[in-house]
Amino acid sequence: TERMDVVVEPLSAHPDLIATVAAWHFSEWGHTDPGGTAAAWAEGLARQAAARQPPGTLVAHADGEPAGVVCLVPHDMPDYPPAAGLTPWIKGLYIVPGVRRRGLGGLLVRRCEEWAASLGHAELYLYTEAGSAAHGLYRDLSWRDSHAGRYEALSITTTKAALR
Repeated sequence: TERMDVVVEPLSAHPDLIATVAAWHFSEWGHTDPGGTAAAWAEGLARQAAARQPPGTLVAHADGEPAGVVCLVPHDMPDYPPAAGLTPWIKGLYIVPGVRRRGLGGLLVRRCEEWAASLGHAELYLYTEAGSAAHGLYRDLSWRDSHAGRYEALSITTTKAALR
């Protein structure tokens, strides 16, 4: 694979990209938010664009172009009892299709792991649809499955990483 020049920064350093990132997220997961809009998702992202503490958002540029995003949030699945009390969570990892399978997702996950560890957390959590490509990515990054169940009509797997 050809080498990409990658820079990862807080989304707050690129406020002009908030609508773009919201559109990425909305196209991928908007179906889970009946009545939601890309504009409403952009408002939510604008509130968590910094990367000092969760919720926060990191954006990756590959060769100068916006290429991916990931969020670190205090909680995900708030109404799901097996997830109660677990914090923090990775949410919204999205890589632009043209640069997928080139290590960018893994890089963003590792940056989130470092960020959570720097805030004193010993573990980091996320959930994926069971058997999905995303689930495989996290398994390849040494995340461990911790729970399988159903959430929002999906078969999901909750996964965690032990942080150094």
